[in-house]
Amino acid sequence: MKRQLTLAIGAALLGMTAQAFAITDTETNASIPFNLANPGARSMGMGGAFLGLADDSTAAYTNPAGLTQLVTPEVSAEVRHTEYSLPYVSGGSASVGPFNGSGLNVSNADSSQNNLSFLSVVFPHDRWSFAFYRDELVRFNTDFSSVLTGEPVTDVGTAFPITAHANLKIVDYGFSAAWKASDAISLGAGLSYYNFDVNTSINRYGFAPAFTDTSIPLNRQSQFGSDNDIGVNLGARFVLSEHFSAGLNYRRGPSFSYEATSATLADVFANNDGTFTPTPTAANVATDLKNVRFKVPDEFGAGLSWHPTDALVVNFDADYIQYSQLTRGIQSLFGNDAATVSQLSIPNGTEIHLGGEYTFTQMSHPFSLRAGVWHDPRHSVEFKADPGTANLGAVGLATLFHGGQGPQNHVAVGLGWAFAKFQLDAAADFADVTDTFSISGVYHF
Repeated sequence: MKRQLTLAIGAALLGMTAQAFAITDTETNASIPFNLANPGARSMGMGGAFLGLADDSTAAYTNPAGLTQLVTPEVSAEVRHTEYSLPYVSGGSASVGPFNGSGLNVSNADSSQNNLSFLSVVFPHDRWSFAFYRDELVRFNTDFSSVLTGEPVTDVGTAFPITAHANLKIVDYGFSAAWKASDAISLGAGLSYYNFDVNTSINRYGFAPAFTDTSIPLNRQSQFGSDNDIGVNLGARFVLSEHFSAGLNYRRGPSFSYEATSATLADVFANNDGTFTPTPTAANVATDLKNVRFKVPDEFGAGLSWHPTDALVVNFDADYIQYSQLTRGIQSLFGNDAATVSQLSIPNGTEIHLGGEYTFTQMSHPFSLRAGVWHDPRHSVEFKADPGTANLGAVGLATLFHGGQGPQNHVAVGLGWAFAKFQLDAAADFADVTDTFSISGVYHF
């Protein structure tokens, strides 16, 4: 059944690794790459499995209870390079009654980002330790354009060409403290101050031959603002035996607010030959949302570390992440009612991490090899119900959010080299939509 959409269907930034944010129904919110994985090249090389071990300065974020294992003050830093391959809906075919988007075309846009992802300093004492750290939860900046020729989405409408910009940054400044309650039990807690900045926009354009000028933007959806909030991090570590240790962690994510608008940028006039001519006009804001909520999801984690020998360690982590918090109270930039946008959701998910490290302890400067795998569940926005045939807004959202990222399996490798006062680590993590490379160093003083 063919329907013409009142909502322009645009190509979108859909489905990156790591976590999503979806607090308005513009498609740039389909997925944003949170760095919820544990910091440090050493942890990355073991597939992110580190909760039960937590024996270096990155424990300040990962599991603060692990800080009691450190015996000398140390400073650490990590630099990451991340390459994204972002799928977006670029046309094709879909049908309604019931909705079937299997014929929609999904293309990819590539981008990359370099950042100082983690920095910490730790001061250990006899039975307690404390640390200060800076962690970049998100640093993402990209510009993207679909081909400005238009492409029909048969049985649904037409894919309007877009230019998109996304700039999102969340930085966490934290303080963690740990106490060794006994030889077998350590407890830790942390308090974090988060800074948040967002600036995303989508301009939609007419397409040839229906529009006589395809260079004039017809409308724009924008999100912008800055905010801050406090987060809490709790951890525990247990020495179960000579060969086993375990860790628990809870991290409450911050909540921010920002503004979002949808504005008309051109008047569109119909011509006698069936074409349309856009004429630029002063921006007419049709929707102005003053208090849009952005909630970083809460996490619960548990990990087990096995040390069969002095040279070998094997780690297993399971992290339950409440992604559904991101879509609670979602708001619409397109005039959709609450019942319609409530069908946009992200399911909670569990990350599974498994990895190990083998150290050549007989060397004067011990050298380590690491490898790991982990499963990243789907956490991009989906339209969960059948949109039917009467609600054009629902059909539009089902199409816009059709091409999101599914679950991903990651493979990681790494190495490390330890000296008297310095350790250097490197790692790489590979998946279908992102590749991440990390270098980190630790200096003991």
